[in-house]
Amino acid sequence: MDYEVVWELMSSLISELRKAGETVPAKSMSDLRAAKTMMEVHKVDPSRSENLQRIEEYLTSLETLLVPVANRKFGKEYVDAWLRKLGKAYVQPPKWEPRLQGSFPVGVPREDRWVRVEATEKISTEKIKHAAKQIGLNSKTEKDGRVLVFGEEQKLKQFVKTMAEKVRGDDEKR
Repeated sequence: MDYEVVWELMSSLISELRKAGETVPAKSMSDLRAAKTMMEVHKVDPSRSENLQRIEEYLTSLETLLVPVANRKFGKEYVDAWLRKLGKAYVQPPKWEPRLQGSFPVGVPREDRWVRVEATEKISTEKIKHAAKQIGLNSKTEKDGRVLVFGEEQKLKQFVKTMAEKVRGDDEKR
């Protein structure tokens, strides 16, 4: 499944529903953000298969919540066309690459590994920075609001696992 394409389709459907004046269930927005967060976590640490399971759970939940609303608002033909697009995304392999590689941020020593983390309602910028500091990593907030966390590779992997556990922990409390 190409999770990013599925996520984009879900996000677009939410936007279209809102533009049409439809009330979108609050859980939809929460699941959309959580799916995106887990996709970013998986890019950094692809070894944890439970992350893929969580992503699929969030995306399936979104589909379950949004299809009836879209059917009521736009009709069966619209939903059928959207589901065909979704079906194509379900059979495509993911196109993402691990985030530990890529363009190197300014100010990070070459020997360090890094990850950018976007704060959510569940995990604030302060919590991200605090978790990084506890593990012995450096962090700084970038202009776009994301937190750049960098340091030793093993510590960074521990940080990603910690963040994933916090996201999962918050979800289980709901």
